[in-house]
Order: sequence, then structure tokens, then C-alpha cells
Amino acid sequence: EAIGGWQLVAILPWLNGTTTAVFEKHVTHQGAIAYVTEMGEIASIPKRIGDLSKIRPRPIETPHGVKFERPSRYVAGADVLGDYILNSEEDPSYENVAALGPELVGWTLVANEEAGPEKSLWLEADGKSRQFGTDVQSLWAPDLTGRLFDPRRFLPSEYLYEYVPGYSKRTLLGGYLPAADIGVWNPKFGVGYEVMVVLPPGADARPLGRVRAMLPRGEKGALIPEGDTNAAQTLPASEFFERYWNGSASDFFSALAGIWNKWHHFFEDRMKVEIPDEGLLDAARAGIVLSRCSYRGLEPTYQIGEGAYTKIPVRSHALFPVAHYEFVWAHEVWDLTDEVEPYFEHYLNHYVLPDGNFLYNTQDQVEAPLNAGVFLENSARAYDYTREVAALRRRLPVLRRMIDFVVRRYRYSKDTFPSNDPRHGLIWGSPEADNGEPNNDFPESHPYYYQNASWVWRGLHEHARCLERAGGDAGDDELRREGAAASRLAAEMRTDIERSLAKTLADRNPAMKEAGITPFTAFDTSRKPNDLTSYENHRYMMDWWTSDWGDPELDAGHFKHRALAGQQILGMNIDGDYPRTSNFMEHGTLAGRIRQEDYRPFLLALYGNLCYAMDSGNRYAPEDALLPGNYPGEGSSYAWSAVVNSELQPALGLRWLLCYEEHDRAAVHLQKAAPKHWFGPGERIRVEKCPTRSGQLSWTTESVSESSRELRWRVTVEFAAPFASDVVVHIHPPDKRPLRAASLGDLRPDRVVLSSALMAGKTKVVVEIS
Repeated sequence: EAIGGWQLVAILPWLNGTTTAVFEKHVTHQGAIAYVTEMGEIASIPKRIGDLSKIRPRPIETPHGVKFERPSRYVAGADVLGDYILNSEEDPSYENVAALGPELVGWTLVANEEAGPEKSLWLEADGKSRQFGTDVQSLWAPDLTGRLFDPRRFLPSEYLYEYVPGYSKRTLLGGYLPAADIGVWNPKFGVGYEVMVVLPPGADARPLGRVRAMLPRGEKGALIPEGDTNAAQTLPASEFFERYWNGSASDFFSALAGIWNKWHHFFEDRMKVEIPDEGLLDAARAGIVLSRCSYRGLEPTYQIGEGAYTKIPVRSHALFPVAHYEFVWAHEVWDLTDEVEPYFEHYLNHYVLPDGNFLYNTQDQVEAPLNAGVFLENSARAYDYTREVAALRRRLPVLRRMIDFVVRRYRYSKDTFPSNDPRHGLIWGSPEADNGEPNNDFPESHPYYYQNASWVWRGLHEHARCLERAGGDAGDDELRREGAAASRLAAEMRTDIERSLAKTLADRNPAMKEAGITPFTAFDTSRKPNDLTSYENHRYMMDWWTSDWGDPELDAGHFKHRALAGQQILGMNIDGDYPRTSNFMEHGTLAGRIRQEDYRPFLLALYGNLCYAMDSGNRYAPEDALLPGNYPGEGSSYAWSAVVNSELQPALGLRWLLCYEEHDRAAVHLQKAAPKHWFGPGERIRVEKCPTRSGQLSWTTESVSESSRELRWRVTVEFAAPFASDVVVHIHPPDKRPLRAASLGDLRPDRVVLSSALMAGKTKVVVEIS
């Protein structure tokens, strides 16, 4: 029976030693599962599936009739859709970006951390598994044995519940668990069903499923004869009925409780976040969860679940350095450094060769030497956030070999080319895996790319700072001396790169100079401003932005180049021939945009990615997404396979939106790219235990406005210890008016600067802003 809309769905006789009742409730677009003992509620799991009859294809409707439609071939031109959003009165958001065009319909992953892709499941839009049965007969008789899981076997009638394309809502239980929750609605017959599938912990775990289906209105006699379905079974008198796969209701909800507790505490016990956009937070967390559940233990992967990039035993794509660096990076900025350190060390100890090269580079492809720089910065960030000297010392032997490897390439260019040659002091090597071959990896194999040099400098610079800091913290003179030597090397490298850039910039043809185009290589001086290749757009400039060379004009030059070439949609990169974005590198766009004064292009690219380069519900994110309306199975399997980098873009993007720390200045920006509607009456932003170089900080920004006519905010910032960086609190009023007053700090039109001197000796600061 239902009580206040809550339906009793299970009694668990022994959950953590206590009898527990499980209730479920659905409202218009969402629902919840509550676990209740005689002492009260012990867990509440949100669901993104609500009233099944409300499931529809994504509504495409804008006030001005602007629509995102896919052409047969991409014709370079202005970013009309992006300009439409940026020129409107609204900041980019899910609501206005998603309204432009059809969604990406992806598969839903069911997995755990122990089983790897061999035991995980992909569920299609109607809830049936991609995987077939494990018996030998399934290999040659798929129509006889069928899919490993097919909800149609549990439905009370044939035909009435058939999937109509678009009438599916694909989500993850809890918003981010590695567990499926899919709703399907048949608009013709007015019935629908919900599928939930979980994989309990363990390498040999069996998946458990639940099917909850609506009964057609009227008597049971209205059902079409059962055929191969369960229609002959006794049906309940209620509107819905349930069936379970591989277990009972008690088995299913007991397993779900364990999965929820694990992942809920995984995040909530670290960096706790509360924002007005729950979907964005779900996406950020889901990327980390789905990536961890695609690794096999500590063994790395590029592929999420099973797909074209699956490599067992690990080799080639599974060792893709770009995937592993982003996996580590995303964990670190979400205060999960301790949780990712074993993965980081495992990769260093097993997949970096004695000469300091990546094992990956000796197999099928050759990645860019810039990855060494990213690994060095990941190591420095790990120390900044944890102050774990022991972990740093464990990483150092391999990091030293990696430094030696790239420094030999640096010395080669200095010894080979005179100082007036722009190649002098750069790093030779491939710019990207697809462009490099192990049997052709020589100094003359590729031009000398600035992003390789910039990232190696950045990594050395951060590594040197980290060693000197760790040496001081631990009273270790050897670490201090090693850090000082690395600092001198980084300074020398910086001077050489600046000299090279100055010459190449001066040598550009008049058209490039007039357009303000930033060169990619030492002799990139004679192109037309609208000439831009796919790899330059989706990879090379991305690596430049993530390295943060520190020159805003050079960053802007690449953005100008992308715009002049007409190679962007909603701020995202386009590959030139098709309306396809290589979203596995979109953290580059986000890294470049977050440093700019105007925060809206950052939001445009972030929500463009969320709405069109991944499934907005289950977060399936391919390496290359056709725009709009992509789905797995369309085109090359390498393009539509879900990959780690694509999954993790919201995790990096949301962290930078909420808390962006400058590289070369002691300044931390709070809510730098938060959309203005997050600051409206009744809204609140809260973050706890956010890691930075200066230590952890927590803050709450809440609107204390009584109406939209008199906007006021209270910002409370707390530190675990005295904070050595300036804190810049950004406020974006919904009415766009400049800020008028602040009770503390340096007031600017859209921010309040709290200097480190102002906060000296304090562990809590409260600022009233209007």
C-alpha cells in the first residue's frame, strides 16, 4: 500500500543487523528510494526517473526558432548557435543549450571496481543488455538464447511495451552510481516500464535486475496473450507490478544500499558540493565513478566499460597517457588524491620504461612528450594537497627518469640549432598519438611544437616548486637542492621558449599578424588565418591551453584562429569535415576559457559538452561525438566508444567553475564561472574541504535577498589553517548590475578580493555583499 505516495517495495530482514523497510516514491520527473528502520530513515537515494508517462524526446524549442540540425557535411562558418546563446539575456545553461537540438542517446553502464569490462554490462535505450549469454550456444544462436538481460522477458504482455525511439530516459541510480535506472514509455498504448540493474562488489559478482511496469488500464483480459512473456503469471491489483532478475527484492535492495553507501561516502566524506544545478554535479561525480569502474583494479584503461579501445591484457590504448593523466588530475581536484595515488604509482612503476619514455610510445603509436610535463604537475599537485613526503619520494625515481628523457630532447635542440633558430630550446617529438609512429620517432620526424615545450616547462616549474617546498617541510636539504636545480633548468627553458616565440611571432606573415593568430610550431609563419586542421583544433591548441604558458594574448590567438576558421559549434572544437567534436580533449577549451574575464564562453563550452557530446542522463561520452543526436553504433566504433577523458570533462569543468587557482600567482577564484541564475533569491552555493596549494577552504554563498529588486549575498569563507593566497569571490547578479558594497575586502564590479594580508590570522571570514 502507498502512504503519502511512498510505496513499500521490500523488507530487508538483516541490513547491517537491523530489519529495514524500503520505500519508493515518484513525482513528475524524479523519484527516491528510502531505507527506514524503527529508528528512522538511514538512507535516501535520489532517482532521476519519475512519472513514466512524462518521458518524451528532448523538447526542441527556442523563442526565435533557432535549431541545431545536422548537415551531411560540415561547412565552416560562424558559430551561429553559440552566438545565439551568448547574445541572449541568459547565461548558458542546460535549459537553453539543450533546447536547441536532439540529444545524444547513449548506453548505460552497470559495473563495479573489481570486475572490469568483462563482467560489466552496457544497457541500450530500452534496457536490454548489449552483452549476450555466456553459454557457447549464444555465439551462434543469438535469437534463441538472446541477450544476457532483456526486460521484455519480465513484462506482462507482448507488443504493448515496445520501445519507440526517443521515449526513453536513461539515468544512473543516485545520479552517479555505476548502476542503471532506465524509464521507457510507449505513447501509442499509454504504458511504460522502468529497469534497474546493479552489479554488487566482487570480481565474480552477478548482476541483479528489477523491472517495474505499468499495467494497461482495464481488466487483465485486455492484455495481449503472453507468448514468451510472463503474462500468465498472477498480476497484482495495483497499477504497477515488479519482477526481479538473478535474485529477490531483498537481494536487489540490499546490494543497492551497499553501492550507495560506498559511493555516497566516497564523495561526501571528501569535497562536499551543493549547487543549484544537480545535473552538473551528477555528471562530475559520474565521470569519476564510471572511470574507476572501467579500470581493472589498478590497471589503466582508456575505454569506459567495453568497446573499441578495450585492451586486455593492457597495452596500447589502455596505456594512453592522456587518459591516465586526466584520471589522476580529476581525482586530485576533487580532494581524492589519496584515493588515486595507488593508481598513479602503479602506472609510473609499470608503464614508464627505464629510459623515461612511456611504454605506450613503443607499441602502436607515439604520444606527445608533453605528457611528461603533465605527470610532473600531477605529482606536484598531489604533494600540495596532501603534504605526503613519503608518497612524493616513491614517485621521484620514475619522475627523474621522465625528466631526463625530455631534457635530452631539449639539449639536442640547443646543441643542434643556433640561438637565432626558433627550434633552439624546444622539445622534439610527436604532437599526438595518431601522428606518431614508433619506427619514425626521430628529431626530424615532426615540426617543433610549442605545446610540447610549454608543457615540459610547466611540469618542471611545478615540480621544482614542489621539491623545494617538500624539502623545507621535511627538513631535507637534498630535496631542496634537487628542487633548486630543477628551478634553474625550468628558468633556462622558459628563456629559450620565449626567445623562440618572439622570433616566430615576428616572422608571421601580415595576414597572421593582423588576425592575431598564435603559431603552433617554430616555422608556422605563412598560413592563411582561416586554415586550421582538425588536429590543430582538437588537440594542439588544447594542450597549449592546459599548459597555461601565462600569456593571455597567445591563448586568445588560438581562440581567434578557431573562430576565423569557422571550426566550432557551441564553443566546442569541430574536426572540419563533419559536425563532429573530439570531446576527449575539451578540457583544453575549458582550461583556456576559465582564465578569461568573460565567463560565459566557458559555460557555453561546458553545457555544449553536457548536452550534445554525452548522454545527459547516463553520461555516456564518446571519444568523438557527431552533433547533434549521436548514438553508439553510428559511424566508426573508435569514434562512438565511450572513453575516460570524455567522461571526466564535467569533473574538471565544475571544479574550475567553482574554484579556479591561478598557476603563477597566489590567488584562488571562487565561483568564477557560476551562471547568474545561481545567485538569484533563495539560491545557495556551498563547497566544503576544497583543496588548494594554500590548504583546504570551505565556503557558502547564499542569497539573502527578499526579492529580485534588492539583491544581497552573504559569503562565509572558512580555512583549516591560515590561508596564504588571495581569495577572489565572484558574484554574477541576475540583473547584471555592478556590485555596490561589500563589508570586507576590495570591491570590484563583479567580485570582491580578500587579500591574504586581510585574512592573516583568521580561519573564518564573513562578507556581506550588495
